[in-house]
Amino acid sequence: MKRSLRYVSAIGVTGATLSWFGLAATAASASPATVYVSPAGSATAHDWSCRTAGFSSIQAAVEAAPLHGTVVVCPGVYKQTVTVDRTVNLRGKHGAVVNATGQAYGVGVTASWVTVSGLTVENANATATGSPDDGIITAGFVNGVPKPADHVTITGNTVKGNVGSGIDINSSSYSAASGNYATGNGVGINMSDDLGAPASHNRISGNVTNKNPGGCGIALADHTGAGIYDNVIVGNTANDNGLGSPSAPDASAGSGIILADSGTKGGVYDNLVAGNSFAGNGHAGVAVHAHAPGLNFSGNVISGNRIGRNNLRTDTSDLKTTGIYLADASPLTIKVTGNTVYDNYYGIFTVGKVTVKTVKFNRFIHVTHRAGNYPTYP
Repeated sequence: MKRSLRYVSAIGVTGATLSWFGLAATAASASPATVYVSPAGSATAHDWSCRTAGFSSIQAAVEAAPLHGTVVVCPGVYKQTVTVDRTVNLRGKHGAVVNATGQAYGVGVTASWVTVSGLTVENANATATGSPDDGIITAGFVNGVPKPADHVTITGNTVKGNVGSGIDINSSSYSAASGNYATGNGVGINMSDDLGAPASHNRISGNVTNKNPGGCGIALADHTGAGIYDNVIVGNTANDNGLGSPSAPDASAGSGIILADSGTKGGVYDNLVAGNSFAGNGHAGVAVHAHAPGLNFSGNVISGNRIGRNNLRTDTSDLKTTGIYLADASPLTIKVTGNTVYDNYYGIFTVGKVTVKTVKFNRFIHVTHRAGNYPTYP
């Protein structure tokens, strides 16, 4: 008769006998693939579910989970910072909140092939020198030194009230942020190269990044010259961002999405911005700012976006409402096609020697001037 493992266990067979049955003797002692964290968790609990969670600290659960296992964060408020320094997945249940008040970040990921999902991460605000103050970031501190990670998936989270970015894809490649909600942060979703490695081959899709007063809904910003390239920004909504500053002439606001470089080397190039929706932002719905000569902004494509009334706080040499703003200190040719721009004074405004060859392939509704230009930048 073929006996199941349950039957063998029921009759009290030992580990040695299990081997005789052709079963692994260590099966009964193998680590579970999932561990649970709850504010009421206890090391003496069975750790089978949220009701029997074995951990009260998310960090302790991350360190205890098996590689490629899952840390389930049960409902409750966790006043802590978390560094995911091992290849495990962090999955929040509805109502799981990481309150990072006073911390440099809520969740930092320093191991590759990690997924962070289902969490609310709020109030990161250490504001110390070198502190990112981000909700979720693809980097973290290891022995006091920042370390980035690749192949990080950030999905289905809510990030709010973080002084830095809600989500920061920083010096990371082949990472993704999808289906997240970012509000009340300095920047909704940021992509940068602050740690000296490029941000490339990443995907930002299906997120809502509204009402982030300190800056842009989505930002692709080269700060070190490593470069921001081959990224896809698709299907996002970024409305009412960058309104925390005063109006002109002292405006410093944020766009729906910005591609920017204020350095003297590197660039933001070969990126696709497609199928997004932008309205009500302090700067243009889509903005390009290449502040110095010689930066690489080639190969970017702005396609199929729906862009409402923007540039409410104005921008350099552009004091009118504008859908798309393109400024480069060097000559630039850029593809802008298939977009619908509505309710603006300018549909597309260029600053410097910027050429848009595909203006006629965009749709303009209630737009006073399809195109405008100021000859020099900055």
